[in-house]
Amino acid sequence: MKIFSDTKIYVACPGNAHTGGPELLHQLCHLLLQFGLDAHMLYTSGYAYNPVNPFYEKYHLPYVFQFEDKPNNILVLYEAIGERYFEYKRVQKIVWWLSVNAYIGNISSLISSRHSKATYEPLPKFFYFQDTEKDTEHWVQSEYARQFVMLNGVHEKNIHVVEDYLSQAFLRNAARINLSQKEDLVLFNPKKGLHVTKKLMQMAPNIKWFPIQNMTPEQVQQALSKAKVYIDFGDHPGKDRIPREAAISGCVVITGKRGAAANDIDVNIPAEFKFDETEEALKKAIEKIRYAFENFDEEYSKQKLYRERILDDKRRFEIQVAEACNLKSTEKINAVALWQGYNVKSYHLLRGLSKQNFGLIPKFIVDDRLSNGQNATGEFLTRKNNRNHFNIPEENIDGGGMDCHLFRRTTQNFCTWKGA
Repeated sequence: MKIFSDTKIYVACPGNAHTGGPELLHQLCHLLLQFGLDAHMLYTSGYAYNPVNPFYEKYHLPYVFQFEDKPNNILVLYEAIGERYFEYKRVQKIVWWLSVNAYIGNISSLISSRHSKATYEPLPKFFYFQDTEKDTEHWVQSEYARQFVMLNGVHEKNIHVVEDYLSQAFLRNAARINLSQKEDLVLFNPKKGLHVTKKLMQMAPNIKWFPIQNMTPEQVQQALSKAKVYIDFGDHPGKDRIPREAAISGCVVITGKRGAAANDIDVNIPAEFKFDETEEALKKAIEKIRYAFENFDEEYSKQKLYRERILDDKRRFEIQVAEACNLKSTEKINAVALWQGYNVKSYHLLRGLSKQNFGLIPKFIVDDRLSNGQNATGEFLTRKNNRNHFNIPEENIDGGGMDCHLFRRTTQNFCTWKGA
């Protein structure tokens, strides 16, 4: 991927979606902006309403519905984008493999749905591995995805490992969990390997099993903070988020051996915590759960490396993105974005911050209440890239000689005051 002075980067994402994939896409755009690059979210749906899911407003990202198909621009497509890949002729393209299984499942569903029409209606195009797509760059979120794209003929020089990280707010809350108050409870996600989980429940009806479903993120974290064990016998199409959230919340993680769980990089827990789906293996999984209940401290300590890797995910993600973008430095451009919008309290807080050596550049305040797609009004409001900014007059910034010129290069780079 080549970045020029006029390069614009577009990160494709379905509008108003809130799952692990869209979260990662927003994390990427947020980091690219911090690196000083001209990045935008490209929402592929949501034209009739605000496409920004409330969960992602904290990133303060500019967005578009259309983009400029030019050779100097870059388009990041997730693997399930399908036929849209072929609509873009000139832009540099990156396929980011977040879920190998989603790609395979989409092709299978597409073929199945057109089976009765096969003799008179051609299949829509979809991305497949061939020489004509050799100029496409591939980013992989997991070792599982890396092995998949290499198996399908992509040269290693066209592959970059770009993973993801958990919410920093989640990590801060997890650090306050009291492990001594853990309960003999097994959590599971009913969307992941439920057929295996049902077998385990039938084999051990006296164990307390609790599904993670119909919960807010806060409720999920609260449940994880109570349980001693989390199980996941799903397909693991990439580095799944909930197993990592469980581990960092103090759960002993037990998995099957499908997808990303089959290797010791993506889910780097000892082999004794991974089980096949045979009846004999599942009996051993039950024994492991009971042992973890009785010897929690011992089993918890065995997954220390897994937790350490999770805690290092954000730092590693920043390095990986910088390397994939051929950036010589990982230095980020920071600014303050106050969630409550402009008022007397936030203005004085901003002035106070500017007097301290936090490396913050208080040039603009982003107001989420105004960032709703409507035109901004008011003497000090300007609107750029689908976001409203309150301009702080330069003479009112008591920065004590602070270098504000770094931020004058762009009005697009923010990190939220409460953390993204």
